[in-house]
Amino acid sequence: MSYAIFRTQKMQSTVINKCQRHNQRENKVYSNKDIDLNKTSFNYDLHNKQNIIYKDEIDKKINERYKGKKAVRKDAVLNVECLITSDSDFFKRIGFDETKRYFEESYNFIKSKFGKENVLYATVHLDETTPHMHLGFVPITSDGRLSAKYWLDGKRKLTELQNEFHEYITHKGFDLERGTSSNETKAKNIKIQDLKKRSLEEINKINKELEKKQKEFEKITNILYQNSLDISQINEIKYEDASTLLRKDTENIKIRKSDFEKLKKSAIKAYEQHNLYATVSNKVENLEKLKDEYKQEKEIYYNKYNAIRHEYNRDIHCLKQNYEREIKEKNKLIYDLKKFIKINNFTEEFNTYSCSKNLKSNKNKKTIKYKDIEV
Repeated sequence: MSYAIFRTQKMQSTVINKCQRHNQRENKVYSNKDIDLNKTSFNYDLHNKQNIIYKDEIDKKINERYKGKKAVRKDAVLNVECLITSDSDFFKRIGFDETKRYFEESYNFIKSKFGKENVLYATVHLDETTPHMHLGFVPITSDGRLSAKYWLDGKRKLTELQNEFHEYITHKGFDLERGTSSNETKAKNIKIQDLKKRSLEEINKINKELEKKQKEFEKITNILYQNSLDISQINEIKYEDASTLLRKDTENIKIRKSDFEKLKKSAIKAYEQHNLYATVSNKVENLEKLKDEYKQEKEIYYNKYNAIRHEYNRDIHCLKQNYEREIKEKNKLIYDLKKFIKINNFTEEFNTYSCSKNLKSNKNKKTIKYKDIEV
């Protein structure tokens, strides 16, 4: 059974541009190996007819609807992104048209829940292993506050939101299970390396079990072969009518005692063979069922691994881009500072100041070291 997957992520201003480049495929190269750029043309946005600049659209919505007395904080959550998907087997089973309807109905759910006027984008990705939709909205309340907490504060609200989504999407005709939340299972987030390790362990366990069952099957097959009836031996048995000079007997025959024992032994083997055949049939049937169950479990682990790897790669990419941007800004600041010092002939004063700072720093280090020795 497939599951309805609905996740949310709060985003501040520092990751908005990276999110835009990922969702709208503005980069030429991606570290995520699941992205097939040859299929990127199949991606589409249910909310926008063309690519947008996320930051500009966010500013526009805030300028039009934000009624707070204070300026928006620099660390405020400007975008909440919802990741909506299921597993690849589900989408293969329902086909392209129903896949499109699944995302359209999910888009309608978000609009009704958070307001169409708050929706920023609804990008469907079909160029990865599993189809999914990134849907972002600016968390502005009906009374004009910018508050992600109002919509998604605490595990209880998140659980309720996922329950509402599952109820809504199944009501629309999609046969999906409600995934068990981490709040209910008490499960914790795990690293992608740990998940991969667990998945490989499960796969190895499955393969060992299948190998064990295969050996059992071969063993029973050999027993059947050894106990099979030798038809040629039976055909060689000679017999004659049991008639005498005084009475004609057409119902009974006479055979040698050794031949009778041979027939008796063959009859017993035939009975045993019949029972063994029934046992083998049951074992083969159970083995096939077990194989299917393991295959489904393997698919579930694979889909979980892909979903987490997708989020992991995106987060790493965003952090890398953010770090590079900060380094670039600091390098520019250093360059401007040096230029300012040179233009205003502050070089001598700056060197004197720098030396005094170094001397003070070294003095503090010595004092600390001296104190450490005394103790």
